[in-house]
Amino acid sequence: MTADSLGVSMATNSTVSVHTSIDFQDSEVDVLSIGTGTVGSNGPQNQNQQRAGLDFSLISQMSRQSSKLKIAPSDTLTDFSAIDDTSEVDLVPAKDSSESPHVPDKVLKLRHPSDLKKKSPSSRKWRMALAVVGSIAILGVAAFLAVHFVLGNRPLTIPVINPVPATLETMPNLKVSGHQVVFPNGTAFQGRGANMGSWFIMDSIFSGFTGVDEFDFFNITDRRFGEDTSRSLMNTYIDNAMTSADFDLLRLMGFNFVRLPVHFRNFQDKDGNWINYTDRPSEIDFSRLDYAISNFTSRGIYVEVDFHIWYSRDILYEGISKNDIGLSVNDPTLYAECVKWRGMAATFLRGLTEHLVGVPGILGIELVNEPVASYENLLSQVLYDAVRSADPDRIAVRHFDIDRVAPSVYNWTNIVYSFHTYEGEQDFSTFKSNALNKTADAFDVPYYVSEMHFTNPADFSPAVNWTFSQFAPNVNVPMYSIWTYKAVNMDEWALVNYDDSYRVDIFNDSVEQIEATWKRMPSFNLATSLSSWGMSLLP
Repeated sequence: MTADSLGVSMATNSTVSVHTSIDFQDSEVDVLSIGTGTVGSNGPQNQNQQRAGLDFSLISQMSRQSSKLKIAPSDTLTDFSAIDDTSEVDLVPAKDSSESPHVPDKVLKLRHPSDLKKKSPSSRKWRMALAVVGSIAILGVAAFLAVHFVLGNRPLTIPVINPVPATLETMPNLKVSGHQVVFPNGTAFQGRGANMGSWFIMDSIFSGFTGVDEFDFFNITDRRFGEDTSRSLMNTYIDNAMTSADFDLLRLMGFNFVRLPVHFRNFQDKDGNWINYTDRPSEIDFSRLDYAISNFTSRGIYVEVDFHIWYSRDILYEGISKNDIGLSVNDPTLYAECVKWRGMAATFLRGLTEHLVGVPGILGIELVNEPVASYENLLSQVLYDAVRSADPDRIAVRHFDIDRVAPSVYNWTNIVYSFHTYEGEQDFSTFKSNALNKTADAFDVPYYVSEMHFTNPADFSPAVNWTFSQFAPNVNVPMYSIWTYKAVNMDEWALVNYDDSYRVDIFNDSVEQIEATWKRMPSFNLATSLSSWGMSLLP
């Protein structure tokens, strides 16, 4: 059995050096240079609440001070080990893994290097010399090393994630209660999330395509290669851009949900017609969405599905929102088109929601991403009704930055209000100002920061702590999701970055060149590509 949580294959009993490189038997890969500052302290503290019943022990704090790597225990650990930065890691069987489906089959154990490495002749001579020299100073050093050795041989365990199929028991449906999102027993859910911003929506900037938005890929490849080949290329990208190593890494970083933006072209053709299975022509092909959801939920990670790109967005962005009487009089043709586009968006959302009825681990359905204001909130009403007609119990997420209205005005229930904070070079102070401004109405509803970004990762922890515990008493922000998990060389905008060799030129590259580039993605070593953000979230 192997584990690839860091993008490399680790066979049972292999040895890993926690330093600036990882040794895999006779090969060496440069990875894992732990950055400065405290990291990993943002992970869930209450595992029963945040891990949906999955009993994974994660180390709660890791910091580098001088040349030492100090590891403090989490609530589930009793040993404290001061392990230096050449300490090593074993992959060994976990105890009692056969008695519970939530215990990993394998765990990583950190040990002092003296327990695993043979001493060189020179080091033995040096130790003999130290034994002869009776100075107090050297005895003090020897005493320190003895204590260090004893502590270092008490292993700490880090889970190698063993996916467990999600069920309604392991991933119960969440619901809204006042200002909170809660489990069925009323326990509050504090959502620590990441956006999958470059995966399904084919975002040119983050996915590494030439172009400027989420329509360039389809518009250009449709014209160059035809719609069928364009769809095949999209599927090739989706199939290769995320692997089991990515899902494991997200879990290891402590995320308990993801926001998964989707594009209507993932499931419909360019004219808005559903794409069905070839062998089951009456069923819509949601296979790749199902693959994504099952891989997240089997690791205890909830999924919020975000309707990010709709038909007509590239024709007239605000088209689905326009419904004013003046337009119907002055331009009845455009008005009719807007009515049609809004109806197509509702049809898409209804079909998506119907498919997810009864699927465990779905946090909610986001009605639409960053809409323009609609007269009397008609767009929100239409899309909310589309979700409710398919599933009366699922949480609906509404972006409210423009149309700010209390949900009770339209009898909206089980709804969360989301907002984004990107203004300027955002730091903690700016984030607080933005959040307070955007939640000033203090409606009786949970607020959710569905997209957030900081230039400096050091601002992230205080911002999260503030939203969860120090917000105004009548406002609750129970969830956040950072933008974004993965990208092609976007520096601090992503936790994981591919290098520029994964960029494609959709104006000039051939189909074969594009496919070859994307099919290399699964072999990319995640551990060598962690940004400062990614490093800061490792336990």
